Amino acid sequence: MGRFSDLIRIVLSKTPIFIFLTGIRKVKLNKRDKMKWLQKILPLFMQRGLDGSERKGMIEGVFHTFFIQGISISLVFLGNLLLARWAGADAYGAYVHIFNWISILSVAAIGGREDLVITEITKYKINDQPGSIPFFVRATNRYIFIASLLISALFLASIFLFPIRTLHEHRTEFLIASVAVYFTAFLTLNQFILQSLNHIRQSQLVEKLVKPFLLILFFIIARKLMFQLDSTLLIIIADLVMGGCCILLAALVIRATKEFKSSIKKAPRKENHTKKTFYFFCITLLTLLVTKISMLILPYFAPQKDIGFFNISYRFADLIVYPFFLMHTVLPQLFARHAGSEASHNQALYSESTRLIMIFSLPLLALNIIAGKFFLGWFGAAFTEGYTALVLLSIAQFLFSLFGPANTILMMQNREKYSVICLIVYVITLFLTSLLLMPTLGITGGAISMLFSCLVYNILLSVQAYRLSGVISPFFVFIKPLRR
Repeated sequence: MGRFSDLIRIVLSKTPIFIFLTGIRKVKLNKRDKMKWLQKILPLFMQRGLDGSERKGMIEGVFHTFFIQGISISLVFLGNLLLARWAGADAYGAYVHIFNWISILSVAAIGGREDLVITEITKYKINDQPGSIPFFVRATNRYIFIASLLISALFLASIFLFPIRTLHEHRTEFLIASVAVYFTAFLTLNQFILQSLNHIRQSQLVEKLVKPFLLILFFIIARKLMFQLDSTLLIIIADLVMGGCCILLAALVIRATKEFKSSIKKAPRKENHTKKTFYFFCITLLTLLVTKISMLILPYFAPQKDIGFFNISYRFADLIVYPFFLMHTVLPQLFARHAGSEASHNQALYSESTRLIMIFSLPLLALNIIAGKFFLGWFGAAFTEGYTALVLLSIAQFLFSLFGPANTILMMQNREKYSVICLIVYVITLFLTSLLLMPTLGITGGAISMLFSCLVYNILLSVQAYRLSGVISPFFVFIKPLRR
């Protein structure tokens, strides 16, 4: 137990998030003082153009999310560290491979409804139709339950009946993991429901804090009971944890929507969301494919352990895009609310959010480049082979901060079709370059493919955002001055 305690203490004490939180605690500021401090400092780096209430809401949302997600990153990091060291590279690689496919299946089960709830619930609130919200929440949850059952059954039938390489040999593990398709879909959908109701902190509580904490706790218990931590046991633990998280999240959603039931007079008229939902589904699926496609192709050209190396490098690179996703807890509602506003207002919102993302992203990029090999070494000496991939992936993720939230404004202002087109180009580019480079360069080739594809995608997306919404990415400020 002493060794384990020392390991936990050393790991947590060296994580950037822990160091940052410790520094904040030493300053001895209360929550209100911290907010005043941020509201004074951050606007100095941001463009004038938004009114005070919107800027305050943006900074508060990012501030709350920063600490929640910061703790979450530390927990997820610790969980992956323990898994990689205790289960070994092969078992860990198999576990990652299986849940990559579970993620794809859950996206199909959701069918784009996680983004739909943002636009529709925002519309119900703006149009003074709060009574429609509980009906909509129940309908979307009913849909994903049925879709999860059908998709899981179809997938399992295909891998049991046909000898599909990299899938058929794991058919027993996939059978056990199939319940996680619904659990993942449920967690994602209802997290977005809480977010659209402006319960920003509650929307992240279960997925970002409770889930990784319980995973670590269950892994420790299994280790202390001397179980062999193979991929099957890891999947069982993940299923149990996700099931418990679904129960907790359901209770939060029921409480959040309870206030709207008093406004119900009769069931609202059913609306046809098929076209919009299809586009949102394509966006979610294609976005997930972008994050998983390299690891799905990698088993055909590299040993299974390389999947684990690439996954760890990718997780560290995700730190760079972390501020971008912080803003995504606030921006969709703001852009949806201002769909009919003037281009100048959208430009101000776009520019200020991009600057805010950049403030947090640059130090994280420098940290990965300087200390990346040291961080990878925590997982074992072999994992340092992924350092070059880590640097390339970090630069690729930084491009999203550099170009700004062009995809968000297109999705939330009824131009989701063009977002889909850009993502299709992204996926095709990544797929072709991965096939070209991975056979000879392995995980480094996958990282180069990601960097090139990210650049193509962000340029194309920014051009579409300017053409359709009139907003200019700060990356193109040298071409034309930003609109005031």
